[in-house]
Amino acid sequence: MSERLKQGLATSRTEIEAGLAEAEAELARGRQRCRELEELIALGKATLLAAQMSASLRPGGSGTVERMAAELGSDESDKSASELAARLGKAVQK
Repeated sequence: MSERLKQGLATSRTEIEAGLAEAEAELARGRQRCRELEELIALGKATLLAAQMSASLRPGGSGTVERMAAELGSDESDKSASELAARLGKAVQK
């Protein structure tokens, strides 16, 4: 192989490796953001459930706690109620 071809291949390899490292870093940032958004969604659902429970405990409340709990529990990606409560407690402590 000519020296010029070897040099061109080495340069291409360096650029590819740099691009790959950048893509991996971007993927890691995306995964972290996904985890943050999942926690935010869980916190929002727990807050909504708490508001519904509070409303149902008032005189003349609509009694929608069971419906809300069933809706939240039906989503396979949701955590258990105790995990949501723990996350909500951590968020309040921050």
